[in-house]
Amino acid sequence: MIDLHCDTIYALWKNGRNGSLVSNDLSVNRDSLIQGGVRGQCFALFTPMHDLVTEAHRGKTPWMILNELHGIFEEEIAKAGIPKLEHASDLSDGTLHAILTTEEGASIEGDISRLEVLKNWGVRIFGLTWNWENELAYPNSSNRTIMSKGLKEKGFEAVEECNRLGIIIDVSHLSDGGFMDVASSSKLPFVATHSNARSVTPASRNLTDDQLRLLADKGGVAGLNLCPAFLHDEKASREEDAESRVEDMVRHAMHIYRTAGEDVLAIGTDFDGIGGRLEIAHHDGFGILRDALIKAGMESSTIDKMWYKNTERVFLSAEV
Repeated sequence: MIDLHCDTIYALWKNGRNGSLVSNDLSVNRDSLIQGGVRGQCFALFTPMHDLVTEAHRGKTPWMILNELHGIFEEEIAKAGIPKLEHASDLSDGTLHAILTTEEGASIEGDISRLEVLKNWGVRIFGLTWNWENELAYPNSSNRTIMSKGLKEKGFEAVEECNRLGIIIDVSHLSDGGFMDVASSSKLPFVATHSNARSVTPASRNLTDDQLRLLADKGGVAGLNLCPAFLHDEKASREEDAESRVEDMVRHAMHIYRTAGEDVLAIGTDFDGIGGRLEIAHHDGFGILRDALIKAGMESSTIDKMWYKNTERVFLSAEV
């Protein structure tokens, strides 16, 4: 499996390094990755803004926080003995690799030249937004006016520079207008690292059927997100009681498959960035989903594409 998104590095940073990739009480750790047969785990450097910044980190700029997160990533994969992905072709050997990505384009503070720094770090995927407007673009939103807005001038510059550097653009968290601008301006395939189907669950973070088809046409993938709020629209009295169920994962995966084809399917768990009662709480539990997809009529060869082959193809296509 290749997992396009987890927030484990941010969780360790936020918790004051309480735990490590070797041992923690989170969803992602070295043993569960190995036992789950993960060949590529994307570790997002999620740069928090506004109210998500803890007291211990107030006064630090987004770029300073991003550098801290990068330092933690390098330390943790070294302690865990997990090699960082150097060449996309290495994914074919089936052994575990750590893949560096970012989430929240405000981290570069509008300085497009910093994307080259990220490239030198080994960043493979760059997320333009999280849930706030920044220097590059507008986020997903229930506000139709905001949702319709596209990339800003620096957003187009970021796409062009990422294309030059071989960094893949991530449209998860982006506005619908921004999605269309990326689709029309990116010369490389782009991805939605952790987004589901909006026609199944009407959350603004999910993709419309037209977006799924366009993403497939551009050679990209959509990573199945295990967050309860993006799997169904049932409300729980408390966030920790919301259920992430395999049956809902199957509904989304089968819809995406039937709508946009087998080449757009991927996995983007969002582990350690989501709460609730998770039927699959670690990668070693994904056999349950595989069995359920087979029962729903998906061929094993298609599941293999969803598990790793499609994402591997996208990484290979962007290598410069």
